[in-house]
Amino acid sequence: MILHGGTVVVPGRAPVEAIAVRDGRVLAVGSSEEVRAAEPGGPVVDLDGRLVTPAFVDAHLHAVQGGLASAGVDLHGVSSVEELLHRVRAYVERTPGRGVVLGQGWDERSWPDPRPPSRAELDEAGRGRPLYLARVDVHSAVVSSALLAALPGIEGLTGWSEDGPLTQDAHHVCRGRLDILTTDAERRSAARTVLAEAAALGVGEVHELGGPHLGPVADLERVRDEGHDLGLRVVTYWGELASDAAFARMESVGARGLAGDLCVDGAIGSRTAALVEDYADGPGRGAQYLDADELTAHLRACTLRGVSGGFHCIGDAGVSAAVEGLRRVAQELGEERVRAARHRLEHVEMVAAADLPLLARLGVTASVQPAFDAAWGGPGELYEERVGARSSTMNPFASMLHARVPVAFGTDAPVTAVAGWAMVRDAVRHRRPAERMRVAEAFRCATVGGHAAAGDDASGTLAVGAPAHLAVWDTEPSRLDPATGLPLLAGDAGGDADPGLPVCAATLVEGRVVFDGGAVLASV
Repeated sequence: MILHGGTVVVPGRAPVEAIAVRDGRVLAVGSSEEVRAAEPGGPVVDLDGRLVTPAFVDAHLHAVQGGLASAGVDLHGVSSVEELLHRVRAYVERTPGRGVVLGQGWDERSWPDPRPPSRAELDEAGRGRPLYLARVDVHSAVVSSALLAALPGIEGLTGWSEDGPLTQDAHHVCRGRLDILTTDAERRSAARTVLAEAAALGVGEVHELGGPHLGPVADLERVRDEGHDLGLRVVTYWGELASDAAFARMESVGARGLAGDLCVDGAIGSRTAALVEDYADGPGRGAQYLDADELTAHLRACTLRGVSGGFHCIGDAGVSAAVEGLRRVAQELGEERVRAARHRLEHVEMVAAADLPLLARLGVTASVQPAFDAAWGGPGELYEERVGARSSTMNPFASMLHARVPVAFGTDAPVTAVAGWAMVRDAVRHRRPAERMRVAEAFRCATVGGHAAAGDDASGTLAVGAPAHLAVWDTEPSRLDPATGLPLLAGDAGGDADPGLPVCAATLVEGRVVFDGGAVLASV
């Protein structure tokens, strides 16, 4: 087919007005006359001034958990314990047939009485039903007595509380066993909900990050199946320490590696991210779940097998431990062999500037979430509350890129919402001006960066011969940069204060339509 009469972004060159696609690949780009001469042999579509770009990649999400959260109690924005309990009561009343009540998003920091609900309050609000209500960062949760009765054996684990939130091991075990309270159909439907939402935002590929503390390995199959049915590309990772059994589980579901949400530490909001110094607003330095020897052994095994290894790491102690493991393995096996495995680190929020050159040399992808900085990076916000002056060095996106560290963007949904252009906007508008990316840089991280993290160096561009993963956008042509064709977003030279984001009209993966919200490609 031929798409013409719009603005087509071809990274690395000036925008053009038309593109031809055949057999899942880009056949030609250029003027309408040049592209028509390629004769792809299919329909001709008038873009009517619309924008065409490579499709986005969400390089870090949890589709099953995100869909279950969407079907559960939305606790984002609750302003008090009383409002949280009111939302739970209302949900319980309108969903009498749902066996377990799942919720996510509460953040007690701004409440008049900044305490989570007690177990007795949850028992009353839930009318005796099992309740699991995760904090906004999903690294701690409050639960009801009925849930604990349905999932015995959590009491006494590290992070257990008789009446407060579960954290650390207690929370990991609790969350990882929730699948026994939901059906296969519910989990498949949850995954499909999130993946369809992603496609409607111009996302053509997602990376699903699983692990025993999130759910069973079968969830990776569920996400893969639902994604393929929708036409999306799905790359999966299984977050378990390397062993023969772990590699067998990885291979059984076609996962790319033992990486992703294999946790070195927890999260800033739940005070479980591992820090070098105490938290600024409370005692303790968080939790480090893996030591240097475990990190090194895991990376060594993955490198020798030639598969991606990696970790969730957020705090400065957690990140430095992961980097030390990489350093050791590179010294033992050689940098080239480590590079070939394409290891990745998720979040990497408190990384030392001195460690960036090593990550660059080893080709380790920093899989980061721009929405984290947008939500929690401002003055007086979460990061500053929890770690004080150390927050001024967090999420150094531009520094990573300028040090030549491979960077990929994701959302960590359901921690933040699935997104397309919002990932780019949040990186361009970083809370610290020194860490703001240019639009073209951020766009590359949200497209090419995600594909490269999964070992695909051909995708993410619309050059001739590239896979035809593309999105069509409704946007105001006057808000596009004439040099690149990309939107002028706030923070970029010439950008408006808040120009809004392009709206996805259609998404194609390998030339096949996976979303057509405006019937733009109805003839295809």
